[in-house]
Amino acid sequence: MKPFSLMLFLFILLAKTAVFAQTDNLEDLFRNFRHFDLRDALAQRKNDNSTEVLFYRGAVANRFNETKRSAELLQKYFKKANKNATHLADAYEILADNFTKEFQYGKAADAYKFLLDNFRGKIDEQRIKGYENMFGLWNSLRQISPQTVEFNGDSNIQGTRDSAKLLNVAVEIGSVKDNFVFDTGAGLSTISLSTAQKFGLKIIEADVSVGSSTEINVKSKLAVAPEMKIGNAKVRNAIFLVLEDKALSFPQINYQIHGIVGFPVIHSLGKVSIDKNNQVAILAKSEKTKAEPNLAFQGLTPIIAGFHQNKRLYFVFDTGAASSDFYPAFFKSNEAEISKNQTSQKVKIGGAGGFKEVNAYRFPEIELNIGGKTAKLTNARILTEQTNENSRFYYGNLGQDLIKQFDKLILDFRNMQISFE
Repeated sequence: MKPFSLMLFLFILLAKTAVFAQTDNLEDLFRNFRHFDLRDALAQRKNDNSTEVLFYRGAVANRFNETKRSAELLQKYFKKANKNATHLADAYEILADNFTKEFQYGKAADAYKFLLDNFRGKIDEQRIKGYENMFGLWNSLRQISPQTVEFNGDSNIQGTRDSAKLLNVAVEIGSVKDNFVFDTGAGLSTISLSTAQKFGLKIIEADVSVGSSTEINVKSKLAVAPEMKIGNAKVRNAIFLVLEDKALSFPQINYQIHGIVGFPVIHSLGKVSIDKNNQVAILAKSEKTKAEPNLAFQGLTPIIAGFHQNKRLYFVFDTGAASSDFYPAFFKSNEAEISKNQTSQKVKIGGAGGFKEVNAYRFPEIELNIGGKTAKLTNARILTEQTNENSRFYYGNLGQDLIKQFDKLILDFRNMQISFE
């Protein structure tokens, strides 16, 4: 081989290796739910319209609440991809999630049915069980009209704290009122059976298992509220999981939950703020900003980006959690510092369906920077064992002890930003 030909061969080989390395890096970011890093990596490849990059762009659009753009990108991916393409199942799963967020339950069910019919035996059994559960959930709602929201101006609602110190807001269905927990960490709104009966909601029979913070699954039925008022906002066709009263009872602390306003409803309110006096404001309209989003979605779970020791970490954001927990990923990345002067102990993690004991450390103080504001979480609980799906990928679950350090929390789902004042 001539020297020139050899050099050209080596150049092509190196170029191909670099492309494969970049693709592998994108795959690693996707598989590990590093949505913000994946977004940033794709921004460096604006002119790359390869099949796989189309998929990753569709995934990122989904994570940052651009469901229609995500669907368009995924359709382009389907046209270019062959039948053995790596991400076909992932793409249909994301497409189903887009339909879910747009409250197109029948289309979501059809997408999950397609996955079950075409990918059984090709992907792991745990994912198949998840598809079966999601198909059962959305198929039972196939005839239900999409959720919509009507704003009669801005709302200012005086929230209250229940005996578990969780924020509650007043909801009205028909002529009946009650206080429900305001919980971004709830993938779906939830109601106890007795409260659903009090509101006169029609119960829909469905074989649906609901996970909890402890991976304990609880069987649930469904109900639809034709119209629910929260302040000046009217939410039509809100979906509720219906659980037996005992599944929402915590006798250890003499506490009973009547209902939970969950993520799909809170998200549809657009822009919500909560101040230190439990005043909840819903802004009917808000301007589009150019600020970079620090809020993303994994399915129906809100994820926020924060910084610890100048490293960007991802956390579940859960207004229904009285206190924050840090997950095994945080422990592993700071293990030497955490275990140096601390001893692990057994702690109880609770949720719908019961409690689970896991090993954890208590750490004097952990400092986080979120949206340019610094919070210090004292006597922080750091779990060394996985407790649910979120604890496999994220660094923690941030709750009320973070929020209370500021005068106001602002959740802007229109611009995908979380900020504090």
